[in-house]
Parts: sequence; structure tokens; C-alpha cells
Amino acid sequence: MRIALGIHVGHDRGACLIKNKEVIGVISQERLDRKKHSRSAAIPYQAIDALLQYCKVDITDIACVGLSYDGVDGDTILDLYKKEFFAYYNCSPVPFVIVNHHDAHAYSTYYTSGLQKALILVCDGGGDYHGDRQEAESLYVGCGGTLQRISARYQDPPIRRIGDDLNYIYPQMPEVVKQHQISIGRKYEQVTHLLGFGWGESGKTMGLASYGKPLIDYSSLDIKSLDFSLKYGDILDVVFAKQVLSGLSWEEYIKVNAADIASTVQHYTEMALSSLVKNLSLMYGCNSICLAGGVFLNCLTNQRIISNSAVADVFVLPSAGDDGQALGCAYYAYSKYVEESKNFSVDIPYLGLSYANNEVEKTLLCKSLPYKKLEDDELAQQIAQSLASNMIVAIHRGRTEIGPRALCHRSILANPANPAMKDILNARVKHREAFRPFAPTVIDEDQYKLFRLVAPSYYMLVATEVSPEHQNQLPSITHVDGTARIQVVSEKNEPFIHNVLTKLKKLTGYGVMINTSFNIAGEPIVEKPEDAINTFLRTNIDCLAIGNFWIEKTL
Repeated sequence: MRIALGIHVGHDRGACLIKNKEVIGVISQERLDRKKHSRSAAIPYQAIDALLQYCKVDITDIACVGLSYDGVDGDTILDLYKKEFFAYYNCSPVPFVIVNHHDAHAYSTYYTSGLQKALILVCDGGGDYHGDRQEAESLYVGCGGTLQRISARYQDPPIRRIGDDLNYIYPQMPEVVKQHQISIGRKYEQVTHLLGFGWGESGKTMGLASYGKPLIDYSSLDIKSLDFSLKYGDILDVVFAKQVLSGLSWEEYIKVNAADIASTVQHYTEMALSSLVKNLSLMYGCNSICLAGGVFLNCLTNQRIISNSAVADVFVLPSAGDDGQALGCAYYAYSKYVEESKNFSVDIPYLGLSYANNEVEKTLLCKSLPYKKLEDDELAQQIAQSLASNMIVAIHRGRTEIGPRALCHRSILANPANPAMKDILNARVKHREAFRPFAPTVIDEDQYKLFRLVAPSYYMLVATEVSPEHQNQLPSITHVDGTARIQVVSEKNEPFIHNVLTKLKKLTGYGVMINTSFNIAGEPIVEKPEDAINTFLRTNIDCLAIGNFWIEKTL
């Protein structure tokens, strides 16, 4: 069998299978064990086994395995994981390789993009160690299916964890730490901790940033290569000076000026990366770039790169963070041990698991829930009518999306024309901070009419301005800065959701709806039918469309 298995351990663990140059499945462990980010050094056997079963692959069919971690020396962990894996499955050994963290990111985005020639930029909190320093940002060139790293920047690792006080509270920061180099991603995480948010909550910083103004003007920032300096003390030193001059305590100043501090790190990230991408494109004479690493889940930064860099092709993988690592590991192992390939077949973003109607119905019967079974067109009409009536609708259909953004296969939907809907969703279901926006899904026919997009945004990775003439009509998806993080759907690629939006447009005049992830705060997006039904029952969601079944709490 020509099948490669990719595995990632650490945070956002997961698994991927590639068969005959086709990506046949990807799943994140958190969707199955219900632990957000599923951080562990253990191999995610639950994810692997679920994929093997879904894709009808036996472990003896696997030709090779690629595994990645982060913040490690691959040579020191190879034997440990290799022995454990083959002992667990009690199968004959096949080639097993540890894939460098940034290499896995680079492979994941380049081979998925379909581009033959491209620069590949990886930016995250931190990758693997090279001596006593850790990967910060890495640059690769891809040509004809071959990848090569051509430049890299390294950072000094944090003392203990970045969330420890001495790594982000400036008055407590040792002088030596202030001078240490830090990655762009870790700088963003550092400020996120300063603002009182936790690990993995950088999205809150991004949402809050739109309410403030930068304390430092980075408009003229011009980073030409990866040979730049960014220190642990940068940005924090200016915040500290302003705090001293204000007469407020450190804690009081941070609280009062939280939005401005968030805006400052957001402004830096946008200007640093948009100038870097522009200059790299000019330096290497390449007009296509692939981006990977958790930094590129920042949709405002992606929009700035697209708008300011003048690069013709910018590709960002929906699972740009570590939940995309397993995909990169599978690409790497397949290319190394099965065959070199210039073209892999991959149909993003719906690469996870799906559940047949008979399986869904059994779960509904076990829960003693009344339901209706509808044909696809009837179900689309029912969803559209409910949204137009300002009901909250959850949907669970088809294969799971890859990445952290729900893309209408595991989503909660609502009417964006209702000015109260953002508050209603927060109060009844999501229980999020009021400053965090909700995103829209729009039919492709209306994307340029309703939003100032430069290019289609299929995976909610770009935030752009809502057309001024429509901001008042779509208040619940228009952020305070006039932007929205957009998912575009086409009839060709997503016919069912396109049909829902077409019917909704006939009822409301707008082929757009609020789309937020089907989960509650602190939990992963739902995966199994049972997860969806349980979340539906313990929240104030009005309706659930699951498979071809329709459930209303008023029935």
C-alpha cells in the first residue's frame, strides 16, 4: 500500500493519512477527547484509530510514518516514539521519521497550495531547538515539489513558560531576559498574557485591538529579511514608561489601556509581516507565497499582507497552527519513503470524519428527541426560514473542517441583520467577551458587493471592511473597526450552504449569515452527533440541523 501516516504530538495533536498522493483524512485529537488543544506528549492513538477506521485502512497498510513535536531535538526522541508506536500496534516496523517542526509547517502549506513555485514563510510561537536556541521564523523556497530552507531566525527560549510573570511583566523582568530575542508569534502571546488572557487566547487580543489605538507608530517599519531584532523587552518598555508617567500602578495602567496595548502588538505584527513578505518577494523575484504557523490565523495580519505586499498569490492553510502539523508530516514521509511528488490531491477544508443518517438517527432515538427527516432542499429552506425569523440554528453535516474555524459543517448560524443578535448569541450560547466579533458566511455572488475583498476568503482567514453602505444593515457581523472575518461559499464547492444562503437572500435581501463555531466557551468544536446533541440540549440554541434531521425545542 502507498499510504503515509502523519502524527503530531504536543499541543493540537492530530493525525493524517495520504494514500496514492491523495490526502484521505485529517483529524485533531481535541475533537475526539473533548480537551481544548489536547496538549500532551503522548501519541494521539484515538485520532489515528478513528482515521484508520473511517478511511478503511489497516495499520499493516501503512508504508511510513512522520511525527513532529515542538521545542525538541528530534534525534533524542526518535527511538522513544518509534518503539512505542510499533509496540502499541504490534506490527512490523516501517520507516519512521521525526519531522522538524518548521519543516512540517512548510510542507503542510506548500503541498496543499498547489503552487509549483513559491516562497514559504513559517511564523509561530516557536519550533524545534538548534543548539541552545529555538526556531522563530523560517523561510523556504518550493519549486517543482521540492522544498529547501534558505533562511531562519532563532530566539532565546523563555524561562520556564512564556506565561510566567517574569516573561511579560516588565518591572519583574530580569535585564538579561529583556535583551533576549523573541519570535513575532511569542511576542503576540507575551502581550496576550499581559492583558490577562491565557495560552491559546490570542484571538481575544486581536478582537480587543480594534477598540484601541497603537501606543507606538510602526507605519514606517520596513523589515527586509529574517535578520531583524525583536527583544523580550520591546513594546513592554514603552508600556512601562507610559505607566510610570501616568501615576497609575502597573496593574491599573494595563487595565485602563488594555485596548491600546492590544492595538500596539497587532499594529506591529501587521506592519512587520506585510513589509517582510513584500521585501522577500522582491528579493527573490517570486510572486507567490505560502504561509504557515499560528501567527497566520490572525486574519487582520493576513489582510494587511494581501493588501500591502502586492504578492499575486498568497496561500494560508486553514489549519495554519499546529493542528496542521500532521498533514505536513504525512507529506514529508510520503515524499521521502513512498515517492517524490509534485502534485498531491487534497480537497480542503473538509477532511475530517462524517456520520451517516442512520447513525445520527440512532443517537436521536437514544436521546428521545422528536425530529423531522427532510430532503436537502427542504432542510435548506427550513434553515433559511428559521434564520429569517431570528432563531439560532446549529448545523452538523458532512466531514469535519480542518483548522480552528468552523466553516458551516460544525457551526452555529444566526441572522446578521438583527442588531441584537450578537448580544443574544453571547447571552444564550457562547458566553464570550463583548468585544469579540462574530464572523459572516456569504455567497460568492455577493462577496464583493458586501465586503471590500481583494480576493475570495474561503476559510475565514482574512478580515476586511464591510462595504460602508451595508454596515448598518449587517450590524451583528460588523466589528467596531468596520471589518468582518469572512467565509465565502460557492455553489460548486459547498452546494448545500450556498442553497441555504440563496433562500435566505430571498427572505431577507442578504445572502449572508452569522457563522460561529458549534461549541461553548472552553470546549472544542463538536465532532460526533452525540457532542452536537448534548451541546444543543444544554444551551439556548433554538434548532438543530444534524445530517438530514431537523430538531426544534418548540416541537
